[in-house]
Amino acid sequence: MISPLQEKSYELIVRVTSIHIVDAGDWRIRKLRKRLFEEAIHFASGIETTICSPDKDRFRERLHDVHQALRQIKLWVRLLDDLGFIDPETAVPLNDIAEEVHRLVIAALKKVSQPDQRLRYDSNDFNGR
Repeated sequence: MISPLQEKSYELIVRVTSIHIVDAGDWRIRKLRKRLFEEAIHFASGIETTICSPDKDRFRERLHDVHQALRQIKLWVRLLDDLGFIDPETAVPLNDIAEEVHRLVIAALKKVSQPDQRLRYDSNDFNGR
């Protein structure tokens, strides 16, 4: 069963990897694009390894890594958007889904930090509220 966190994270990765970034031959923009895609791949693999963590401590540790990668994705998207290398029609929904995933990750971190919480979650967990 796929959790809302997995579902929205996958949607974010698909959007990030499919965006068109205008670089006009500028090496700096190519470098930013590369960093964005690298973080997206790191984030995607992080979500999957987090879900199959063997215990609560590893789950929490991996979730913190996912959180860090997500914040970097948001940084690169914001920077490329502010510099005008992503069109607003692409940037706005991308920022929205990134914020939604961020809320889900924070909710997961809060839940797993509570004492005596179970490790496995059902589809009603982590609704971002």
